Amino acid sequence: MAIEEGTDCHCCGEAPAVVICLTCETPLCGTCVRLEDYGFGCDGGKVVAFCPDCYADPTKNTVLKYDG
Repeated sequence: MAIEEGTDCHCCGEAPAVVICLTCETPLCGTCVRLEDYGFGCDGGKVVAFCPDCYADPTKNTVLKYDG
């Protein structure tokens, strides 16, 4: 999914959207986005973008399931 030009952040509504939430596809600005480092194995990983609600939800942000 791509962000249409002129789309504002659906979280704050004050800034242009620059990225989309991985799970709910909400357009987000650089201030509202929450980034998480998803690692897999020793050599792999990627940074993914979440809205604040999905970031805090362990069913969507599975990194939260691990304490350590």
